[in-house]
Amino acid sequence: MLIELTETVRLAIRHDDLLSRWGGAEFILLLPNLDSKQARIIAERLRHAIACMNLPEIGQVTCSFGVAERRGAEHGDSLINRADAALYQAKETGRNRIVSI
Repeated sequence: MLIELTETVRLAIRHDDLLSRWGGAEFILLLPNLDSKQARIIAERLRHAIACMNLPEIGQVTCSFGVAERRGAEHGDSLINRADAALYQAKETGRNRIVSI
């Protein structure tokens, strides 16, 4: 499932975007030179593409996204913590959704 999910995402993002497995079934996607509005559009496109996947052993899967835009000279840890908080808010409010901070 992770291989198919990764391929679906890889085909939907730009060449300069960076996708990495963050742990378990969590991924981090860095979208350079995009603001949070543009990142949210990409997240929605990915959410829809993943929901349309049909995995023979599993069936349909859904995903939640936490979106955060870097603030000035913000450190990476702070940015990731804010995105992670948004992700958990998305999971706690029903899953298969996008939350921006």
